[in-house]
Amino acid sequence: MSEKSFNLVTEPWIKVIDEDNLEQTVSLEQLFTNAAHYQQLAGEMKSQDLAILRFLLAILTTVYSRYNADGKPYEWLTIDEQSMRPVSFDEDEFEDSGKDDLLQTWNDLYHAQHFTEIVTRYLQKYADRFDLLSSEHPFYQATRAQYDSLVPKNKVVAKGKGTVAVKQMNRTISESNNKPDIFSPNTSPHKNDLSLAALARWLITYQNFTAVTDKTKVVAKEKFSVSPGWLYGLNPVFATGNNLFETLMLNLVLVPQGVDLEIETISQQLAWELPIEEYVKARLTGIVPGNLAELYTIWSRVIHIEWDNGQPLIFSAGLPKLDNHEAFLEPMTIWKFNKKDKEWQPNLRWLNSLGKAMWRNFGQYISVQQAENSQREPGIVTWLHLLQSKKQLQMRQLCASLQ
Repeated sequence: MSEKSFNLVTEPWIKVIDEDNLEQTVSLEQLFTNAAHYQQLAGEMKSQDLAILRFLLAILTTVYSRYNADGKPYEWLTIDEQSMRPVSFDEDEFEDSGKDDLLQTWNDLYHAQHFTEIVTRYLQKYADRFDLLSSEHPFYQATRAQYDSLVPKNKVVAKGKGTVAVKQMNRTISESNNKPDIFSPNTSPHKNDLSLAALARWLITYQNFTAVTDKTKVVAKEKFSVSPGWLYGLNPVFATGNNLFETLMLNLVLVPQGVDLEIETISQQLAWELPIEEYVKARLTGIVPGNLAELYTIWSRVIHIEWDNGQPLIFSAGLPKLDNHEAFLEPMTIWKFNKKDKEWQPNLRWLNSLGKAMWRNFGQYISVQQAENSQREPGIVTWLHLLQSKKQLQMRQLCASLQ
């Protein structure tokens, strides 16, 4: 009997709106090939769309920080042909031409109005890591043996503890076993029903917006606070274009602003490129990733899914919380200066500010004062300004893009 498979590279799972205002569900290959023909992402929630957008950007950032628009490795980077990962970095040569090369790649892609074959080649190289049902490398998950090796003995899968209900991961319901959601879009017998495509979308979203109610933690030498999910602690800001291709391109920060570019900035430690044990070891350090692709796909939980008659039983183990103070690599947040600690931190949105329009806090997005520590632009705004200064974006496009 052949092993079951649901490969995100080739199976449709991402919801989009096409040129005819119709909803489609597409695969990763289809999305990157036809991005200019889709208006926008169209998942169940805008927060889910943001999580998926960052996941897509992680793939593009990984590929185009290693290869130019022609699919050739940059001269200052040595790439292992088998893994398509960087193995060495010439700092002197990068200092001479690295930033210009990356900006040229962005410019070439933007004017071509499509992504190139190298993205598909990368996805095909790691296709086995994008299989939601793989027995060896399940997407965004650990195998049963890996999960059991990472959690306390009394929390292993056989004990049946540390589970998260599908209806809790599905944020259109967001119901625990203790507090029923009266106004759920699904009736009680079907609250845990979810297609494989929807499960993939919510799995990515859950890693970004996890709460902190979990009782199971990954085993570590020192005690730690469980991560609430990186996006959970941001007030996000991003750019939108006339179609999905433009939206991806406007947010494709190949030259991160406010940080020094070095090998860590372009040498991604991605969950689908590394053994899970190695990835979790890096997460246990509590250090904020040094590159965007890793930051966009950072895990807040180690997830393992057991399947019982086609129904998922989801096990979840918490990973350490990351300190987002002065994490200037993150481009999609507004900032505020903490006078007590004398450092910048993301300016979070609270319940009493949810109804405030973006324009009412214009100064948090666009610097209008010169005083030190009075304002700090979001990284995505500085990136758009850089593109405009390099004549790669017109001012008209720049003004219309920020959301």
